[in-house]
Amino acid sequence: MRKLLSSSAICATLSVLVAAPQARAQTQEAVSSSAALGDIVVTARKRTESLQDVPASIQVVGEAQIKALNVSSLSDLNGATPNASIAPNGGPNAGSITIRGISSNTRNAGFEAGAALYVDGVYQGRPAGNDQDLVDIERVEVLRGPQGTLYGKNTTAGAFNLTTVSPGDSWTGKGFVRFGSRQLAQVAAYAAGPLVPDVLGAKISVYRRVQDGYQKDINTGEEYGNTDAYGVRGQLRFTPGEWTFDLRGDYFNDEGNSPQQEPVSGPAVIPGIDTVASNIKSVRTAEGGGASLTAARDVGIGEISSISAWRTLKTYSVTDDDFYVVAPIFGTVSHRWLDKARQFSQELRLVSNSSGPFSYVLGLYYFNQVVKADRPFDVFGLTDVFFDKVRIDTDSYAAFANADYKITDQLTFTAGLRYTTETKKLDFEQKGFAPTGYPDVPRSFDKFTDSDLSPTASLKYDFSQDINVYVTVSRGFKAGGWNPDITKRTTVEGIYFDAEKVTNYEAGLRTQFLDRKLTVNITGYHMDYGNLQISQFLGADGFVITNAGKAVIDGAELEVIALPATWLSLRAGGAYNDAHYTQFNSSPPGGIGGGAPLVSYAGQQFTNAPKFEAYISGDINAPINDALDLVLHADYRYQSKVYFDDARTVKDGFAYSRDGFGLLNARVGVQTDSGLEVSFYAQNLTNKRVLVNRASDILTASMVVDTYGAPREFGVRVGASF
Repeated sequence: MRKLLSSSAICATLSVLVAAPQARAQTQEAVSSSAALGDIVVTARKRTESLQDVPASIQVVGEAQIKALNVSSLSDLNGATPNASIAPNGGPNAGSITIRGISSNTRNAGFEAGAALYVDGVYQGRPAGNDQDLVDIERVEVLRGPQGTLYGKNTTAGAFNLTTVSPGDSWTGKGFVRFGSRQLAQVAAYAAGPLVPDVLGAKISVYRRVQDGYQKDINTGEEYGNTDAYGVRGQLRFTPGEWTFDLRGDYFNDEGNSPQQEPVSGPAVIPGIDTVASNIKSVRTAEGGGASLTAARDVGIGEISSISAWRTLKTYSVTDDDFYVVAPIFGTVSHRWLDKARQFSQELRLVSNSSGPFSYVLGLYYFNQVVKADRPFDVFGLTDVFFDKVRIDTDSYAAFANADYKITDQLTFTAGLRYTTETKKLDFEQKGFAPTGYPDVPRSFDKFTDSDLSPTASLKYDFSQDINVYVTVSRGFKAGGWNPDITKRTTVEGIYFDAEKVTNYEAGLRTQFLDRKLTVNITGYHMDYGNLQISQFLGADGFVITNAGKAVIDGAELEVIALPATWLSLRAGGAYNDAHYTQFNSSPPGGIGGGAPLVSYAGQQFTNAPKFEAYISGDINAPINDALDLVLHADYRYQSKVYFDDARTVKDGFAYSRDGFGLLNARVGVQTDSGLEVSFYAQNLTNKRVLVNRASDILTASMVVDTYGAPREFGVRVGASF
């Protein structure tokens, strides 16, 4: 399958390269028009509208910016979307989304994310598949704040909303090949167009990426921090009469392995941040896909639509947990974890016509998910010495409504309401291991139902066609769950945690000046959390999930887009995010053993939540002659200090934190008026080695282990479009 898909990807890309010289020219007038940014179109509120008219904090990354940034997947946008990021594939937290400081360490089946990913209207239930490839993405919409009254699944922090390219009235396509440092080889392409004019259209996209690792295991010879991924998306659009049917399918396989944790204190230390030594080969794989059918029709008062979707995901990991070539305590200790998830969702929606003063969106939503996890540990070569086995079934029902009413030509009132009821069932068993203190938990069952009513309301005032302000109050809700991880709790009641709720107060100013050559958008917010769900590693007590009593997030977001000339565009963005607990009495870092008193973390910034983020970029597209343009791009991304644990641990002289840092990227090349392009690029130009995480080892909690990001990368990209 992999060889076949790789061959298909190469053939598709070569087809694009051959077809490009025959494609229509991209005139300077067209480039200038698209660069004017008069209307950045979004569908975040389930209808097509200008970004500037939406009373919400949204950042859009379109096809042109994706190309300029030379990015391949969602996680490559980290830093370019302040206050929103996604963990890359290959790691234990792969796909976990962080928005406004709310991050979910979804390492087990019982914990769901506070931020969501939607692809063509379909919610992705488990995060391991979230780091989507961007080969055929038309735009990425980053929505900050609760989204329940417009989206099927409830979220408290926000969402990434991805829209893929769909077939139109004529054939279009793009493709590129890329070669770079550490034997990088990448190919990606899509083509979309009519098969039967006005009746049937199709789209196919493929990608393949391989790259050697930057971390070496001196004992096994394995490399980590490598890339090995491929995938395909397809779509058929059928338009018989007044109906439109979109049948979509996708599949991905990722066998890339993230850099391993490296001991920096204790007897297992190996010098060098890219050198480890273990006695087994660590493995992480993810495989998944799905299908959806969207049916839509105009019924006079508006458009009615249905989205039926099915998805599946499987992840597998093998990890050396003792960090030794010859382990002195329990011998070789490793885990083999297999997680499987399947989901079905159904959404019905009515979106009214927007010609009058009153418009609305009505929706019904159903979501079913089954997650199974089989997580054994092997000791001294003996398999399944201790393990967890878990199954969690989720059934979620929701009804939601959102309406706009133009009180005057300048003043618009928006109100929304969402009712959710969610039932979860648990089947859990743990076989303990006495030397580690983990007890047996006999097979146990549990069940609960959470229900919630979440409103939203906003006022927007248009001072002119180019300047408006808005204020919004919204509520968000995330159901409770369990922590069926390796645990020292002996009952399912001991691993249960409550639902979290948030009230979001937000105000925004949207402005455009100088004939819409300058856009300045500012958002301020205050988020008040109750029972915030927190994932912690408490040393000998393992990973636990608890509810912080109260938490507050105060901040501001800024986005600036300037077009001083037809050949020059500038972008800048930033975020200030003061995310802190106001009431959180936690178990101490070493766990609950020995009757240790609780520790208050009130006033502390959340873990992995920088207070400041900033981004600036510049793009030049200047004509060299009538047929050739010079293309230049540079961007700089900054993030301030973060803490990796709530206890602010300093162990053996190593602080569990990371100072602020910045990354510089650049690209230079030429492109023809027929769509051919050749460019050279540098990612992380200054070769900044970013500390991704610092923690205690999970087995004995006696070692400090670090994980570092990738070094500098150089490469060349050859692309074409038609």
